[in-house]
Amino acid sequence: QSCENILVQNCFVRSWDDSLVVKNYAGDSRNITFQNNQLWTDLAQSMEIGFETNKGSKENAVISNITFENITVLNNFHKPVISIHNADDAMVKDITFKNITVENAQMGSGDGSEMAYLMDLYITQSPNWSTTKERGQIRSIMIDGVKVLSGRFTASRIKGYDAEHRIEDVTIRNLEILGEKITGFDQGKFEIDTETTKNIVLE
Repeated sequence: QSCENILVQNCFVRSWDDSLVVKNYAGDSRNITFQNNQLWTDLAQSMEIGFETNKGSKENAVISNITFENITVLNNFHKPVISIHNADDAMVKDITFKNITVENAQMGSGDGSEMAYLMDLYITQSPNWSTTKERGQIRSIMIDGVKVLSGRFTASRIKGYDAEHRIEDVTIRNLEILGEKITGFDQGKFEIDTETTKNIVLE
């Protein structure tokens, strides 16, 4: 929460909530890298930014330069494997997910059916998690090399809040689900809100 210049590496995490998560409370979050970690996520998300992106109601709040690299998700049972949830007014930008292997994808178990996504990029107002009145933005996201080995083939969502609070410049590369190379949004079961997103690319 509100950290800068952090490296988390070579860890095993089994959690009953988000396994690796970045949030803003009193200040900004910048230059955080998670690499070479193994995760077992019984509840919530495996790799999460948010929902709280400006809990301290700071002016011009930012979450930037966050990297998740060489991560193995042994089990994910509940909500998304990869998620950026902006429920406040922060600018969330320059986020990278690279070389993510999901050995057992079971999103949607228990009460997770409403968020049973592989990837979820979402700007929202939440009665549980929002602090600020205004909404923020999500920009410049790279997701490269996600591979799901077994489990469920679930949808992914990319949805901003409105035309002023959008998700922009998202590139998804080298996505493979259950042995299937994903080359189109329909094939990958993507739910993309074209009214609140811009420049979403699948390569």
